[in-house]
Parts: sequence; C-alpha cells; structure tokens
Amino acid sequence: MKYFIALVVFVIGAYFYPQIIESKGGPCQAFEAKLSGELSAQDQNAGLLAGLVSGISDGEIGKRIATREYESLPTGLACVRAYYTLDSENIR
Repeated sequence: MKYFIALVVFVIGAYFYPQIIESKGGPCQAFEAKLSGELSAQDQNAGLLAGLVSGISDGEIGKRIATREYESLPTGLACVRAYYTLDSENIR
C-alpha cells in the first residue's frame, strides 16, 4: 500500500511540476513558456515573437502542438508529456 501511495504522490508531483516551475496556471501554459524559453535561447527574434504569442494565446498554442503530437492522450497529459519531452534540437 505504501508503494501505491508513493506512486500516486510521484505522478501528481510530475503533473504539477511544470506549472509550479514555470509559474503558470496550467500544463499547456507551462509548455508554451518552456517552448518560448527554448526558442529565445536559439534565436532572439524568434524567442521574442514566441513570448508575445504565448502571452496572448494563454495556452492555446501549446495545447494544439501537444495534442497534434500526442493524439491518444487527453489534452492536459499531452501538454505535460510535451513539456518533459521537448527536444530543443528539433523545435523548428
């Protein structure tokens, strides 16, 4: 039973970690923030544009990217998975 509780705590922590670290209200917003940060590290102009768009979209772009990439998952879980599996080499 204690392993099950530990697993549940781990899964809940993994789900809410991106939101807490990025200081955002949802997993898709956190994914957008990470994507914007990665883009700005590669190209300052693209990062500026991504930051502006993510500020306006409020998670919609992250939601669309994640659900297109992981169609079989619910939206929130797709955004969390996209957050953890974001490959900075293949962003464009």
